[in-house]
Amino acid sequence: MVMSAQSCLLMHSSVLRPLLFLTVVAGMPCQPLLAEDRLADLVSVARKELQAEKVPAKEIEVRLRIIENVMTLKAYYPSGSEKPEYRNPEHWTTNSDGSYIPKGRPTDAVRDLWQTKSGIRCAKLSALVMVKSLIDVADETRLRELDELLRDKVIPNELPSKGVGTLFTKPKPAKGEIFHPREFLPGDEIWFDNPYFDLLDKANKRRYVGQEGHHVFYVGGGRVVDMYSRTPQTLGVFQTTFLRWGSVRIAAEQEDRKPKASEFQVKAIRRVIVP
Repeated sequence: MVMSAQSCLLMHSSVLRPLLFLTVVAGMPCQPLLAEDRLADLVSVARKELQAEKVPAKEIEVRLRIIENVMTLKAYYPSGSEKPEYRNPEHWTTNSDGSYIPKGRPTDAVRDLWQTKSGIRCAKLSALVMVKSLIDVADETRLRELDELLRDKVIPNELPSKGVGTLFTKPKPAKGEIFHPREFLPGDEIWFDNPYFDLLDKANKRRYVGQEGHHVFYVGGGRVVDMYSRTPQTLGVFQTTFLRWGSVRIAAEQEDRKPKASEFQVKAIRRVIVP
């Protein structure tokens, strides 16, 4: 079957499963592109972008690991009793609040999240992606330091300042409250704000908890990756996904507003600290 480039892109964005991609060549059949080939392409684009920004080689290595780890996650978004929060009980246990903490060596527990399926919300999951990338490049001395920092802690909630200053930095926008795409670097964790959440009443805020915004990763080439679909999308395409959120629809109906994709902007960035 021969498809136009536009038709291929529509297939890519709507029906493909995570980590299955298509080559797009106008006038040619859509050809499956193996996941490892697509990942190699993402890493190549990111590397060139980072080198152009004169990012140090060691930091580039960690940032590329972040992209690899985002694309190879086995996590799902917890939702109700059918998809509960979950981590492998061989490596994780719960504290008195029901939150997960590592059991045994924390660095091994984090590594296990890439071997077994887990249900983790995006704020914690994005931090774990960056921690895993630091683990990947660490020597034994650094691994012991990370084990000491992470032991018996809810990651990142119970770390000092939620890890900011020890594992992560949170830069400020160059101007105002919104980050411009020119400020992104591949491997950045970026947070899209949902301005409609604050318009909800208390009952709907409880109903749609977790929809205050969304944590994704910038992978270069003007694209971001959601940790659950693991499909690269342009910034503009990703912004349209907010229009389907329940919190947005409810608030828009109550306020008699017509949401626009451009209203969902990046208001926070988190970056790894490379020792």
